[in-house]
Parts: sequence; C-alpha cells; structure tokens
Amino acid sequence: MPLTDYGSALVTGASSGIGAATVRALASRGLVVHAAARRRDRLERLATETGCIVHVIDVRDTKLIYQSFGDLTIDVIVNNAGSGRGFETLISANPDEIDETINTNFVGAVHVLRAVCAGMVARQRGHIVNVGSVGGLYPLSSSIYGATKGAIHLLSQNLRIELKGTGVRVTEICPGRVKTEFVNAAFKDPVAREAFVSGFEIMMPDDIADAILYALDTPWHVNVSLIELVCTEQYIGSSAIAPVARP
Repeated sequence: MPLTDYGSALVTGASSGIGAATVRALASRGLVVHAAARRRDRLERLATETGCIVHVIDVRDTKLIYQSFGDLTIDVIVNNAGSGRGFETLISANPDEIDETINTNFVGAVHVLRAVCAGMVARQRGHIVNVGSVGGLYPLSSSIYGATKGAIHLLSQNLRIELKGTGVRVTEICPGRVKTEFVNAAFKDPVAREAFVSGFEIMMPDDIADAILYALDTPWHVNVSLIELVCTEQYIGSSAIAPVARP
C-alpha cells in the first residue's frame, strides 16, 4: 500500500545521516515517527524539528529492543542503525570492533524486526526497509563490514519469501558512498578518511531518504525489492574516476 496508507514508522540510527534524513522525510508526509538512536541530545533536537518520538537505545541491547518496541504499532520499519568499526581490514580490527559491527549491523537489526514484525503480520500491513550497502552485493576490501551487509541482503531476500501472503513488503536499500559520520568510525587514518569522501561528488543522506520514500510510496501490489544507488562517478570494482564535464 502507498505511503498515504501508513500511519507510523520506526527509524533506527536516527540521530544523524540517513536515519535523521529519513525521519524528516517521513514526518513531512504526516507519519508518526519513532526515532531510535544512542545520542539523546541529537534525538531531542530532531524531535523539536520534526515532532518525532524519541527512543534512546543501542540496538546491541537486545532486552531493551523488546521492551521499547514490542508493544508499538508500527507500519514502517527502517532498519538503518549501523557501524563501520573495523572497516579497514579484518586483521587490524580489535575484537571489540568486530563485535560492535556485527551486533549493530546485523544482530540488532534482526531483533528489531522480530520485535515489530509480528504486529505487522497480524494486521496484514507493513513495510520493512533494510538499509544495506553495495558492500553487501559486491566484493570489497572490508571483510567484516561487507559480511554484515551481505547478511542483510540475504535476510531481506529470505524475508520476502517468509512473508508471502501477509501483505508485508520488504525493501533493501544499498547505497554506495554517502557523506555521513560513517567515515569517521570506519577509517582511523585521516588520509584514507578524506579519500573516501573526495574525488567526485558524493551522495547526501537526503538522496537515500528520497529512495526510501519512493519504495514506500509505490502501489500496494508493487514491492520494490532492492534499490542500488551509487554516485555518478563511483564505479564498483574499480578505483577509476571518470572526468566530469563542468558547465
């Protein structure tokens, strides 16, 4: 069903970047938006701006997920919380970084879905949006991060099969490079950090939020299964950057 038929949404990782942009976009369309993240100050500023309902939560806290979300009536879930810790290489990552990335990017996302989706199935309506990455679709030199996003990809594909006949739709959004705080956690080396966000015009969080709204706003009989978005001059599997014609 189109976005106009939905009344409520839950967005994780909502305090900045793609999550905050998605909260703003959904609130502008009249939905009651539950915004979940770890940073209370940023969530409260977002609430002042959009009227969203604040949930201060780390999605690695499984018990708190069920306490916070288990009784909510949610039509749209945007599973966006993520971490880039240990992005550079597996052998340079410490054990805490490995646990943080796996538990945030995948395990927490699964528990959020478990807490919310039973209600969607019972009501025969709802839309799951999992924010993955092109790193979950193609090989890249980040074993830990890529594995978590690859898991999100298969989770999304398999959920479509599980939820057949329930009226609940599933969309996976797979962005390439986006200008968010992800890069600060992903790269310890400031030179590598700068290289990740420079060299071509990078996507912004609003670009991804627009794609999410597109998927949500399609007619009820249409399921946008996967959207892959990359910067115009970003090429998967190559570091080459094509010249850009300037007016």
